[in-house]
Amino acid sequence: MAEKKVKVKTPSGKEAELAPEKVWVLAPKGRKGVKIGLFKDPETGKYFRHKLPDDYPV
Repeated sequence: MAEKKVKVKTPSGKEAELAPEKVWVLAPKGRKGVKIGLFKDPETGKYFRHKLPDDYPV
């Protein structure tokens, strides 16, 4: 499955277009909430989380 790439700012401070390894919705009960993606920094190999756009498929 080819995932959609998103423009994110890595922890090292650079802008990169990455596809999240995992996506989930963070929401209080009965509310809309936000989509969060787990990304891996291509330079350092460290994982970080970033908010995704509302139209991103879960």
